[in-house]
Amino acid sequence: MAAPDIPKTMKAIQLVGYEKPYELHEIPVPVPGDTDLLVKSAAAGFCHTDYQVWEGVYESPTPVVPSHEPVGTIVAVGSKVQDKWKVGQRVGALLFRHQCHHCTGCKVNNDIRFCENVDFAGLKADGGMAEYFIADGHNSVLLPDEVDFLDGAPLMCAGATTWAAIESAGLKPGSPLGIVGIGGLGSLAVQFAKAQGYRVVAVDNREEGRALAQELPLKADLVIDFNDSDAIKKIKEWAGDGGLPGIVLTTDNNDATNWGLSTLRPHGVAVPLGLPVPNVQFDSFALVFQELVIKGSVVSTKEQAAAMMKTVAKHGIKSHITTIPLEKVAEVLPQAYMDTHLKGRLVVKID
Repeated sequence: MAAPDIPKTMKAIQLVGYEKPYELHEIPVPVPGDTDLLVKSAAAGFCHTDYQVWEGVYESPTPVVPSHEPVGTIVAVGSKVQDKWKVGQRVGALLFRHQCHHCTGCKVNNDIRFCENVDFAGLKADGGMAEYFIADGHNSVLLPDEVDFLDGAPLMCAGATTWAAIESAGLKPGSPLGIVGIGGLGSLAVQFAKAQGYRVVAVDNREEGRALAQELPLKADLVIDFNDSDAIKKIKEWAGDGGLPGIVLTTDNNDATNWGLSTLRPHGVAVPLGLPVPNVQFDSFALVFQELVIKGSVVSTKEQAAAMMKTVAKHGIKSHITTIPLEKVAEVLPQAYMDTHLKGRLVVKID
C-alpha cells in the first residue's frame, strides 16, 4: 500500500500548564525515527494517569500532548522496522517507547518497561491526542479486524494493565478472583478474568460500577457493594477456603485497598494498580500474620498485549465508552473524568 500524503501540521490537544485547561493547537506533525511508526490517529483514551499528568504529579514538560492510549492507522514506517510493519495496518501503541539497550535496567532485564531512559508517551513526551502520533515499532500491537478503534484505545493502557495484573496474581484456572473498583480498568479486568476461566467477584461503592459489572459481555459471578457491612463475609463464603486467593485493586483509594486485604485467605495475593499519592498503604498485621503477597504489576509486555487482543477479538470484550470529539476536549476534560457517575471509559474520537 502506498503511503498517503502526510501534512506538515496537525490539530492537537496540549496541556500548557498544570491544572490549566487543555488547548487545541495547530502543531507540526511529528517526524518518525528509524524504529518508529507514524500513525494517523483514530482514537485516544483518557485515563487516571492522564489526570495525574494534568495535576503535575509526573512533572511532565509542557506543552505536552496527552494520552498514552492511542490507536490508528500506520502512514509511515521507520527504516529499521519495515520488516515488522506496513503502511495501512491498524495498530495500538503501548506506553513505553525507545528502549536504550545500554542502561542497567536494559542489561539486567532486557525489557523496555524497566529501561532507565525510556520515553513515556503522554507523560514525558507527546502522546496520542492529536491527528498523528509516534508509536514505537518495537512496542506496538496489531489491532484485530474485530476490534474497532473506539474499543481499541482503552486496551492500550486500561486493558494492558489489568491483563498483566491478572497474570501477575498467578492463580490456578477456575480460582475465585476479586476485582475492586469497576471503572475503566475494572470492567475490562472482569471480562479478561472470565474469559480465562476464573470465577469473579466485582466490588464497587458506586451504583454505576456495580451495574457495569452486570452489563458486560462476560459478567461477574458475584457483585458486591463496598459499603455493605457484610461484604467481606459474603465474599469469603462465596470464595470458600477462607477467602480469595487473589485480588486486583484498580482504585487509588487507600481505604478500599486495605479493605481488599481482608477478603484474602492466608498466602493470598493482592495486585494494587491504583497509584495513590503519596503512597499505597497496607495493614501490616494482615500482611504479616496472613503471610499475604503484595505484587506490583506494570503495563503488559508487547507479547502479553498481543495475547490480550486475541482474547478480546474471540470473546467480543468491550468497554463502556463515552466519546468526546477532539474539538470538544478543552470543554470536557478533565472535569468529566472526575464525575462520580462516570461509567466506563472516556475516549477522544479523532478520525
